[in-house]
Amino acid sequence: MSFSLRTALPAPQLRLLLVPLLGLAVPSAPGAGVAASGALLLTAALTQPAPAWRTNMTGQCWTNSSCDRALIVSHGGDWSLTFPYDSLPAFQLAWQDGADCVKGDFRVSVDNVGMVTHSSPIEVYESPRCAGKRIENLTAAEISRCPMALTNYTFQRWDTMLAWAEQRVIFMLCVKRSQDLPRAISTILEAGAQDRAFLEISLGDLVSLVPRIPGWDRVYYLVQAGSMEEVLRLAVNVSAALRARAFTCEFNPGYQKWPGLNISAAVSQLHEAGVRSLAATSKFEPSVLEQEGLFRNGFDVVYTYDTKNAVKARTVVDKARGVAPP
Repeated sequence: MSFSLRTALPAPQLRLLLVPLLGLAVPSAPGAGVAASGALLLTAALTQPAPAWRTNMTGQCWTNSSCDRALIVSHGGDWSLTFPYDSLPAFQLAWQDGADCVKGDFRVSVDNVGMVTHSSPIEVYESPRCAGKRIENLTAAEISRCPMALTNYTFQRWDTMLAWAEQRVIFMLCVKRSQDLPRAISTILEAGAQDRAFLEISLGDLVSLVPRIPGWDRVYYLVQAGSMEEVLRLAVNVSAALRARAFTCEFNPGYQKWPGLNISAAVSQLHEAGVRSLAATSKFEPSVLEQEGLFRNGFDVVYTYDTKNAVKARTVVDKARGVAPP
């Protein structure tokens, strides 16, 4: 059996291990990284308008359960040894690769600013200099000065990210703590991004917390389901007002082992309720065929850990469906 370091180690630890071993160059300052195409990522210009479904959710395939177009969400951007997970250059590269949407994590600083950060406390493989510090105890300025591991790229503010994404790509904000939901909603609204950004939340938070937050009904939600019962609850038992904003149901990892799983029936019931379906790929090097399979199994959206292969799979599926451009 072959051995792969990438499948044996989580990506951030892998990055820490391989960079010194392989002598890979580390960007000396934001903007120094160069993509494979030779384009400076941080100066990548918007040379032509993006397709409508990548810049606006309302009236597009994201919120139209009868749409045949395959869609992909890039998990943390197209990150690599050089461009860290959740970093601006990783997001830019995913956009350049053709992702329909990019996912970033959402936490709130002590001065009430939405930040693109995954862990709290910060892990050593995310930022050795700031490891152990809690996002909620730091100001936005302090967080923005934390260099990401092996680079001088730093954690970004969400208002900055949403401004960059306008006319480029849709963003999914994964809200890491339920208590941060009010600030996540207000961050989207303050940026005027309610038609081009959405929140990834649990079904429990959708039902119990969201309706009490000002402005909740102006934002879209991708709802995580941990069982067939939760999928059906979203499709049938959630109020029409909530379901109008809960546009997609995410089948949580491990769904293949759910008792009574019937993907076709579940997706059909979701579509009847006006809700789309999403499933994630495996975490390490998901192939084109694996991602094609998720679409062919009935899922509308694929949450991918390999953007380039996802784009190839989406192209194959859209061509087979007669969707143009693929």
